Amino acid sequence: MKRVIIIGAGPAGLIAAISAKTHYPIYEVIILERNEIVGKKLRLTGGGRCNVTCDISLAEFIEWTPKNAKFLYSTLNNFNSKDVIKFFEKNNCPLKKEDHNRMFPKSDKAIDIINVLLRKINELKIKIIYNTLVTEVKTKEKTLITNKKKYNYDYLIIATGGITYPQTGSDGIGYKLATMIGHTITELLPAEVPLVSNDEVITSKALLGLSFKDVKLKIKNKEIIHDLIFTHFGISGPAALRASYYVIEELKKKNLVTITIDFFKDLSKEEISNLPKNELTKHLPKRFINYLESISKTKEEFINLLKNFPLSIYTTKGLKMAFVTNGGVSIKEIDPKTMKSKIDNSVSFCGEIIDVNSFTGGLNITLAFSTGYTAGKYLVNN
Repeated sequence: MKRVIIIGAGPAGLIAAISAKTHYPIYEVIILERNEIVGKKLRLTGGGRCNVTCDISLAEFIEWTPKNAKFLYSTLNNFNSKDVIKFFEKNNCPLKKEDHNRMFPKSDKAIDIINVLLRKINELKIKIIYNTLVTEVKTKEKTLITNKKKYNYDYLIIATGGITYPQTGSDGIGYKLATMIGHTITELLPAEVPLVSNDEVITSKALLGLSFKDVKLKIKNKEIIHDLIFTHFGISGPAALRASYYVIEELKKKNLVTITIDFFKDLSKEEISNLPKNELTKHLPKRFINYLESISKTKEEFINLLKNFPLSIYTTKGLKMAFVTNGGVSIKEIDPKTMKSKIDNSVSFCGEIIDVNSFTGGLNITLAFSTGYTAGKYLVNN
């Protein structure tokens, strides 16, 4: 009997195992998981509610994937957000749609997503071996060295995640295993990460804790519309996280990057000028309006700040605070149709370990499911 081993029991590894056993039912499928439970990082997503996918078109998905989007065409055609929704609905975990097409379990509990995956794992008689850390891959012998014993494999799927949230086990071990196989790891940077500013508006804490719905954040020629929050160090929330990829690219060239924020994206300056103050405070926090008035010499300057509020960013909160890793196994060394290694035909990759990343809002989990499904489906594809 052929043996398939998956390293990692996150969303990519779990769906890869399910896909492999579904498409190759006579194969033995084993998951090696370093933690004592599955989906340790998945349990934290969406504030513990698990934003499991985003109900958008393939074109939008590609548009909202700033890093190596074209690599995903084939895998997203195999398994995309519509398929994720169908999978969980079919397995008695109804989902609900929230703002920006984000999909959550109706129960608002991430554990319900994990339980669906575990039930499917058990139905298919897939074995999960916990507290098992893979430390070495010997490709000639097709052997894995772990902290417990050796495992032989016929097919290997590496789904170890990236280097964010290291407390969940994503400490970069997968990259070391990939290099043992001969793969190239691109520069590892934070993605979907809060932004840090030393501007007076931040250091004075004048706007600390204020949140805004659907502002338009601009950086160079990029515009991002989503929610934003001012923090003690800078800005966070989906708009800041999505902008972080472009900010980091600019910070490679210079020490300081200026973004602008439009707090009234649906109104022109002229339309805003005709609004009474009590109308403004219906849409924006009163403390914010008072702050802008205090730093504006004229009404024109006040309105300009509402439409083009500048903020200087000098760094991010780094990998430890990032939701996703920007970087990983080079896509040049992975077949986009199968997720198989171009270096070793018995090895596949899926999930965050690959050098692809999308915006927050359920997209990166969808990528994990999509690449995991593809890796499991095309085990024997040459």
